[in-house]
Amino acid sequence: MLAHIEQAGLTWTPPPALPANRKSPSPMTLRQRAGVLLGRWPVRAPAGREPLPAEAHVLKALDTDAVCAVFEEAGRLRLGLGGGGPLLRAHLDPEGVHYLVPDPANYYWPGNFDGRDGEIRWWHCTAFVRMLDGEQVTSMVAVQPETFAALPSTLPRRRQLRLVHLARASERDTYLWGRDHEAECSPERCGYTPDPDDAKAVDE
Repeated sequence: MLAHIEQAGLTWTPPPALPANRKSPSPMTLRQRAGVLLGRWPVRAPAGREPLPAEAHVLKALDTDAVCAVFEEAGRLRLGLGGGGPLLRAHLDPEGVHYLVPDPANYYWPGNFDGRDGEIRWWHCTAFVRMLDGEQVTSMVAVQPETFAALPSTLPRRRQLRLVHLARASERDTYLWGRDHEAECSPERCGYTPDPDDAKAVDE
């Protein structure tokens, strides 16, 4: 392509490199800070749709076993988001605290067509997880409402609000983290033996 451009007597300047994803969430805006002070829950329903129930307006803190169980249930029930398995567990901080909050994208809002023969009845949640190197990144997982409701809620309300904003402002997810980590992944470092036939990303 460059040779054709040169033969045509044209010049071409390549675009600048794409900015790297921030490894820490963007700082909260003044509006977001005000929302935290006023106790406003940031997850809002799309226009014309019913909001999530009050029990979904909660962010929950989970240990590694608990968050892996949520992902594994999604995979077992074939909800379409989640799965986890040994790959995810091996790369989470085993002593880390992870966070889970219902935050559906408009196309995953409960009541939408589920792509099969019914409506979406689960909650599209953001998981804000701590990886084995200490970095916090996001992943998406489908959670049954009764599963989410049964999880303990121990965080003060204002801290929940701050963490929801941090999770939503994160530019890094488990896929990007896994891509960057792939070169140094080994059984000795992570306790996980990669399967050469397994092309799944960390968050599948």
